[in-house]
This record gives sequence, structure tokens and C-alpha cells, in this order.
Amino acid sequence: HVRMGFGLHFGWAVEAAIGSSLKIDASYLSPHVNLASRLEAATKQYGVDILISGDTFGLFSDEVKGLCRLVDRVTVKGSERPIKLYTYDVSF
Repeated sequence: HVRMGFGLHFGWAVEAAIGSSLKIDASYLSPHVNLASRLEAATKQYGVDILISGDTFGLFSDEVKGLCRLVDRVTVKGSERPIKLYTYDVSF
């Protein structure tokens, strides 16, 4: 059984090519990318498949907001502003 978790957040990011003439990797630098990564990691702690930041939730239509539920309100490392965490309960 394979489980996957997803962290959804939005914001600016800088894409950079890092490496040498023999190997190049793309990297994305941004506090927003870091937050999405933390949300993905936290799906295991909350036992959900998807964690959505309050900022992303605010972009949803009223219909989609009605399908989501509030999970928690937290202050993440590196931030002073608490954020709300939502999930969408996916059933297969």
C-alpha cells in the first residue's frame, strides 16, 4: 500500500540551475516552497492526504471551500504569523 501526502501553498519562488557543466539540477528557493514542503511532511502527523494553507484556501470558490475542513491553526518555524491548515477528505 502506497501513501502519498501533498502540501498546497502558493507564493513567489526563484528557480535556479545549480551544478556543474556535467550535471545540473533545478532548485526552487522561496519561503513559500519551504512552507509547502512542511505541509507535505505534516500530512503524516495529521493523518490526512492533503494539507492546504489558509492562503491557498482563500483562493478557492465557495463551493470548493465547502468541501474542505479546518484541521488546525499553527505557527510554523520561521514565521510569526499563525496559519490555518485545511484538508480535503478524499475517498477512494
